[in-house]
Amino acid sequence: MLFDADADADAASQRTLPEISVSDFQVPGNDPGVSIFVRNKRLARGRAIDDRKVVIFVHGATYAGSVAFDQAMFGGGSWLDYMAVHGFDAYLFDVRGYGRSSRPTGFSDNALHGLPYARTPDAVADLTAVVDFVRQRTGVSKVNLMGWSWGTAIAGGFASGHSDLVRHLVMVAPLWTIRTSPVIAMSRWMMSAYPTPLRRAADFLGAFRSVPKCEARKRWLRGLDADVAEEVMPKAEFDAWWRSFVEIQCDPRSTEGSVMVPNGVMADLTDIWAAGGSTYAPEGISAPTLLLLGEWDVDTPPYMAQEVFSRLRSASYKRLEILARGTHSMALELNRVDLYRRARDFLETRFI
Repeated sequence: MLFDADADADAASQRTLPEISVSDFQVPGNDPGVSIFVRNKRLARGRAIDDRKVVIFVHGATYAGSVAFDQAMFGGGSWLDYMAVHGFDAYLFDVRGYGRSSRPTGFSDNALHGLPYARTPDAVADLTAVVDFVRQRTGVSKVNLMGWSWGTAIAGGFASGHSDLVRHLVMVAPLWTIRTSPVIAMSRWMMSAYPTPLRRAADFLGAFRSVPKCEARKRWLRGLDADVAEEVMPKAEFDAWWRSFVEIQCDPRSTEGSVMVPNGVMADLTDIWAAGGSTYAPEGISAPTLLLLGEWDVDTPPYMAQEVFSRLRSASYKRLEILARGTHSMALELNRVDLYRRARDFLETRFI
């Protein structure tokens, strides 16, 4: 498949991707016992690395970076392939507890018990280790960051505290404080009956949660007409993608293809984001920043992106775009190339 939505379909069918070099690493985390999976893709032909075109992708709350950014979709390549084809040195990683990264000790027996695993500060620590690794491997002084959903809080948190290390920041489906809904209000009222330490720690959630395939697809496409949903993310395409996900993050107790994912982000959503707080301050971000959002996104609706945008007071440049016919997971859908192109164009632009 050709990564150009404007190209003639017949011509596109005759072209293939250039050869791409793939390298996988296990990078030691900044905390004992943590090992972080990192993947790099770049054009195979040897040439000097462009210090303006090194990018690190940061995944969200449920889907590991391995399948969020490097799963071939619709007969073509992945987002990582797209960036590599356009001359980028592109990296992804899995936060601890996700994908091919390390699990906590006793994971198989105690996954549903214990404290929520991989909270946002842990994820920022993992990103910090990856940035250090990438800078050392490439020799660049700054990297570009591309965050999706929860990944925008992780990347934003890093960028706000390390302005000297971030060249550009792209936030896809930005997460911000959750406006109180009747469901959230009721759950917070119920939580008020618990002792204060428990309310603040969200201990009741457990370390991990199980996500069934049927519920994941239903949540992904909720609010869409059945025909539109099938067009945007065909069931056959979703099934193939989910199989790849299960291979790296299966729920060991399930026989129905469920996945097991850390609950740290859910604890932060409960304790912080739903309580009107945040895990970082956008005001501290100085890098040029792009916010992108699908028009059908009900997980991180427009008011979140608009609030983040208004708080980017120190950014040297900022832009907010809403893209048509995309959900929260537009990066994996039929119209994903529009998202890819806009993000790439921003990273390739010099702002003064």
